[in-house]
Amino acid sequence: MLKLLLITLLLPLAGLAGCAVTHQTSMLVGTPRAATSPIQVKLYTTPPRKYVEIAVISADAAHDFMEKQALLDTAVMNAKREAAKVGANGILLEGAGDFEVGSSGVMIMQAPRRGGMAFATGSSNTRTGKQIAGKAIYVTEE
Repeated sequence: MLKLLLITLLLPLAGLAGCAVTHQTSMLVGTPRAATSPIQVKLYTTPPRKYVEIAVISADAAHDFMEKQALLDTAVMNAKREAAKVGANGILLEGAGDFEVGSSGVMIMQAPRRGGMAFATGSSNTRTGKQIAGKAIYVTEE
């Protein structure tokens, strides 16, 4: 019983060592270029002077034990990777924010002893993540 209790308690903590759950996608709306480095991809909140649209991109990140800023940083880096794949050197940011993934929880139940009562304790949390969306662009003049 003690082993089962320990496994039940420690299993959710295994995610602490893991990475964020992430997704990124792109949809071409222009002509792709040769791949660039994500480090070269800049974020723009206002359109630069001259640019060419390459793709519409989105990326997100979710994890139970990461801070929101770390999740946002992960989502931004994933968006930059996706933009770099299609040859962009910029992302014209269209939105960033939270999204709800669902909920998770742990329930621990104690079996009754010799006619005693069974009881259960538990906890749950709503899982949220960060997302970013925009246009992968190639800037020719800032």
